[in-house]
Amino acid sequence: MGKQVEFTAKLAAGIVSWEADGNPAKDHKTKIDKGAKPEKIELRISSDDSARGLELQIDSSRPFQVWEDDRQCPPEGIRTDQIEVLSCDLDRMTIRDLNTGPERTLRYQLNVIDKDGNPHPCDPIILNGGAGPGNLT
Repeated sequence: MGKQVEFTAKLAAGIVSWEADGNPAKDHKTKIDKGAKPEKIELRISSDDSARGLELQIDSSRPFQVWEDDRQCPPEGIRTDQIEVLSCDLDRMTIRDLNTGPERTLRYQLNVIDKDGNPHPCDPIILNGGAGPGNLT
């Protein structure tokens, strides 16, 4: 089945903040074990009551960006050979982490927009254990 991560948008003083498991999304880490097979990760967005009126959705024109850690948010595009986008909808995206090569940290950004097209990105981390067998499908 893979891993599922749900990010919840909250609105305070006009600013959207993202949480996962009750903590800031920027601190959330999805861990793929060393030597593990490729892993599907489903990323979902939702809103609490304070942010529901924004009608947040994944930006279909540029839904996702990722790169290997340099302690900064990723630039546009997929800049690692470890991540494949499998599907994208308005409120969820499924990616696959191939988990090959050395252990590494992958910083990604899920690009989310509101009903007016204003960006509200969500930027967590994947801890890629590495040393896996690669894409088996």
